[in-house]
Amino acid sequence: MGQNKLWKGIFLGAVIGGVVALVDKDTRALVGEKSKSAGTKCQGYVKHPSEAIHNLRISYESFSSQINKGVEDLLALLQKAESMLNKVGEINQEVKQQLKAVDDSKEAS
Repeated sequence: MGQNKLWKGIFLGAVIGGVVALVDKDTRALVGEKSKSAGTKCQGYVKHPSEAIHNLRISYESFSSQINKGVEDLLALLQKAESMLNKVGEINQEVKQQLKAVDDSKEAS
């Protein structure tokens, strides 16, 4: 029951917020303009559904290529980071060996 009240409260808050926002004349004009534009686009897609599918496919391909590029860049960065960490590990081993050699020479003296 509490969840039902939550959703009612969220919906009521959204409606009240929308009404308050529409008090401003510029906001009302923008909402009207955008609503008409969206309606016109929807009518165009209803009349020409193949155009809607084509636009959707082009948008998907563009988004997909951007994601692929981002993943490739991330992998390149990870490879560089791995290489640098390997070099740090090698330097650390060399330092340990040199310190051990110094300790051994002190003990021998």
